[in-house]
Amino acid sequence: MNIVIADDDQNLLAMLVPHLEHAGHKVTLAANGAELLKKIAETRADLVISDINMPGFDGIELYNKTRAMHEYETTPFILWSGLEIEKGHALAATDHKLRFLKKPFSLAALHKAMDEVTDIPLFWDYGSGGRPGLKM
Repeated sequence: MNIVIADDDQNLLAMLVPHLEHAGHKVTLAANGAELLKKIAETRADLVISDINMPGFDGIELYNKTRAMHEYETTPFILWSGLEIEKGHALAATDHKLRFLKKPFSLAALHKAMDEVTDIPLFWDYGSGGRPGLKM
């Protein structure tokens, strides 16, 4: 999976990136929201992850800007923060393709969130322009 992460916490990234790469994911890093938007315009992300508290615009604004991009309307997204907990949980309650993690979090919690937002559909919807989907 191609994962793009925006976070300015180098210690967190030093732990996460090798773990995610060892699990077979390609990880691209961005230091802030503006850089992440540039990177996802250049390459297709299968999962976007962002801290809420970052220099420039915050992760919630980044989430909204990403969702406004047609190709990222339903892309799995994970937000995390140690400070903006209520905002993160409230936003995650509005989008089934978004999860919020409170820092500090375990690798197991990250994997659970990744599994939840990147679920594989049980049935393919071939009438949706070639994109998989679950018909209810």
